[in-house]
This record gives sequence, structure tokens and C-alpha cells, in this order.
Amino acid sequence: MKAMTWMAAALALHGIGCVSLPKMDATMPIEIDRGFLAPRYKQAGHPIDHGDMVAKLKREPSAEPAASRGEGLRVFSSIMATAAGALIGWPLGEAIAGERKPMWALAGVGAGVFAVNIPIAIWADSSMDNAVEAYNKTRTSSDDTPAEPEVSAKDTRAPGARAGSAPPSGPRGAFGFAFGASKEASAAACRQGGHTWSEEEGAGRCSGAPAEGLAGAAAQLDFTGDRLTAVELVIRPPDDAQGWAGAFRETEAALVRTHGKPGERTFVVPDDCKAEEQFLACVAEGKVTGSTSWSLDDGRSVVLSIAGSPPPSTIRVRARSGP
Repeated sequence: MKAMTWMAAALALHGIGCVSLPKMDATMPIEIDRGFLAPRYKQAGHPIDHGDMVAKLKREPSAEPAASRGEGLRVFSSIMATAAGALIGWPLGEAIAGERKPMWALAGVGAGVFAVNIPIAIWADSSMDNAVEAYNKTRTSSDDTPAEPEVSAKDTRAPGARAGSAPPSGPRGAFGFAFGASKEASAAACRQGGHTWSEEEGAGRCSGAPAEGLAGAAAQLDFTGDRLTAVELVIRPPDDAQGWAGAFRETEAALVRTHGKPGERTFVVPDDCKAEEQFLACVAEGKVTGSTSWSLDDGRSVVLSIAGSPPPSTIRVRARSGP
């Protein structure tokens, strides 16, 4: 009974955070503020009511599919998160209430449910972001509707390019670096982005990414015959388990927003590594493993992975040029 009372109090405290927010103005674009763990949606710098926003996005033909998918996934993710919290909270409540043998097995099941829920929550966020971006495009085009460029009989676009798209201005690349560029050109791109360039054992090092980078990421560049063939971003997450997991989730969500649903995804957390005090040690020992990969239409590949060694443990995003 004491455990039940403790859980009821926790749920009541959770409900205190629910506040009334202003409704969405359908004449204004929506801002995506990607804060810790989950994005927040704003207009004119102020948060807006999520339910009202979703209802209005569903009335936009271009945004409706992504909005419906994102809301469905969000509801399912919330149910799973609530179940995980209840499973973990029950034995904790028993322990606080003085039970001699709390049902700690429930906490293990709850941690497993939480781990499974991570990719679902990422997919939900990404889908809703796509809906917002589709909505924003309709608002931009309604304010400023340039005519669609005509396609001449002698179209020089590459095969498969969409009508109205600009022809490629140069080699494809990643994070502000052009694949096929020389070391000198890559170093210049690094410095023009306000970062520091160095070289070590034939590889280039840039203290940041000139474009499309991830916050706090340094770049390592690989060359073959003095031509850039791969760019790897190295991200050092915070030194606590929650911050580490949050940084991985935010990195993966950013890549999903850029490249869409990944082709392959694996993420393994052994049972003995699910406790917060053990998580980082397991990462360093290589027990926690994870990777997400994309194969892009232009031949490039992008892989997100975890590197436990050499210390400190890092998150890696490696992009390679096509064959």
C-alpha cells in the first residue's frame, strides 16, 4: 500500500508540469528549438500548444502524413515510457516503503522497455519535424512564390535530377568538405569556417565542421592520392550517463532529419550495463555497441557509431564518397 501511495504521488507531481500554452497561429511559420532530449515548437520565440499544432498540421496536405505518423509514434512512445517508469518505480517505491524484498526484476524489465523506446521516440521527433518543415515551406511559398524555372530542351542536369532543381555546383561532400578536393582546398574550407587545421600521419584534422556539422564535433579527414575520400566527425559527449545517451540520441535524430530513415540500425545494451552507474564503464569496455547507417542515392554512405576506445569514449559520424 505504501508503494502504491508513493507512485500516486509521483504521478501527481508529473502532472504539475502541464501548463496551458498559446494556440498555433496558422499564418506564421513554426520554429524548431532542439533542446535537451526533445524538440520544442515555437512561434515568435514562444512555445505553442502541441495538440493544437498537430491538429492544424493535419489539415495541411503536405504536412498531414508526417504529422499523423509523428503523433501516432509519440503517443505510442509515451505509453511505453509510462510503462517503463511504472516498472522501474514500483520496486523503488517498495524499497522506500521499507519492503524487505522489492521486486527488482520489474526494474530490469522497465529498463529494457526504455531502451526499445529510444528509436521510436527518435522516429516520432523526426516525423513531426518533417511535418513542421513541410508546413513552413507552404508558408514561405505563399508569401514569396517565384515561378518554377522552365526546363530547356537542352537540359544539362544529371539524369534523375528533379525538374526545377539547380545543377550541382561541384563534387558532393559532407559537413562542408568536398569529396575529391585536395588537402590544400580542404584546409582552406576548414579555416574559412573559423576552425583550426592540422595534419597527422597523412590525415587532416579540423577543430570543427564548416557546414552541416554537429555541435562540439571535430572533423578527421582521410585522403587517397591527395584527394578527400572520407570525413569523420568526432563528438565527445558529457561525462554522465544521461548526458551521454542524450547526446547519442540527439546526434541520431539530427541525421535522421537530414537523411531520412536509416537503412540499418543496431543498438545493444547488455543487462549488466543498464544501470546508470555502469553505463559509461560498459561503453569504454566496448560492451555497449551501436551503429546506424545510411546509403544515399548519390553513392555516399553515412555511419553513426560508438567508439569506446581510445578513451575518452566518443560518438562518431563517418561519411564516405561513392565508388
